[in-house]
Amino acid sequence: MKKRKGISTSSAVIETRSHRSSKVQPTPIPPSISSHTLFSSEEQRVWYNSLFSSRSIIDPKFVDLAFFDDEVFDCFQAFQNSGLIQFISMKLSFYPELVKAFYSNLEIQEDSLISKVYGIKMVIDQSLFFELTKLSSDGVPFEGTVDDEWKFDFSVFDARRMVCTNQADMTGRLLASSLAFECHIMHYLIVRILLPRSSNLAQVYEEDLIIMWVFLTGRQIDWAHLLRYHMHKTLRSNAPLPYPHLITLFLQHFNVPLDSEPFVKGKRSFSIGANVVSSFRYRKERDGSWMKKDAPVQAAEDRSPSPHSQRDDSSSLMYNILDRLDGLHTFVDEHFDSLDSRIDAMDARFARMDTCITKLEEDVSFVH
Repeated sequence: MKKRKGISTSSAVIETRSHRSSKVQPTPIPPSISSHTLFSSEEQRVWYNSLFSSRSIIDPKFVDLAFFDDEVFDCFQAFQNSGLIQFISMKLSFYPELVKAFYSNLEIQEDSLISKVYGIKMVIDQSLFFELTKLSSDGVPFEGTVDDEWKFDFSVFDARRMVCTNQADMTGRLLASSLAFECHIMHYLIVRILLPRSSNLAQVYEEDLIIMWVFLTGRQIDWAHLLRYHMHKTLRSNAPLPYPHLITLFLQHFNVPLDSEPFVKGKRSFSIGANVVSSFRYRKERDGSWMKKDAPVQAAEDRSPSPHSQRDDSSSLMYNILDRLDGLHTFVDEHFDSLDSRIDAMDARFARMDTCITKLEEDVSFVH
């Protein structure tokens, strides 16, 4: 097994309110910390302004448990077997400025995340990480490439055959549209929740392929290690910041003051359910199965003339209409969410300007 490596180193309208965790004991807040002192030193502030203040934040998607519980997807069972359900269904508001500050000050040492916000030091070791996320540390410490433990069992060609449709090209660039139905859902959950990214979502990277192979073959990954590794990768310049809802858990646990902080609530577009599955161009049949939308509702040889044939045609037409309405609903939601995200970005900029003006006024008052 690979030795774990030590590593040094949008959204609804913004509102303000208090969020606290009821499960943990609060950490005392040092009385010397001012409400405007987000950073403990000038060096931290300069680092933040130069490298993190303008970073984008990846929307925290979550699965619609009501939808998946009603379905019989084998791929979802694989997530359950890996102990991932609590994490992938997590629905929390997040605080954009504090998320950026957390990443700006983040260091990862061995199996611990270490950061500081408002002068409050947060050390999330392996035990606390499990307490907050329920993500197991058992399994292989996967970091995007084939681990030594798997190298004799894994091959790209065989993995592609496992996840793709029979018509897929096994040699060229692998796209999500070439995946079998349930593997398409699995891939979507990987790139939207487990290892979220903001671009090339329709492309299946080798990292994605290995994780799907792990799910399908019943192997285990150290998910806590993988998330920490993914967080570390995003510290590079201009990378979008993942897991903002996870940062909320950390802030709540250490009782970082949130009362007056701008925050972002979850939206319909963050939920992964029927609309997302329908967007893969599948429809749900009356028997509960999912079929390609361009597939016939009923095979011609299975039909026999009967007094009900006209009613069957009407049902087929109704299903087509409902499919189109679902597509339109998804289209409208996505475009309104895009508009919301732009408004949120403007609100965040205005909030930063207000903070800067307040700080400037305080400095001027101090001078006089």
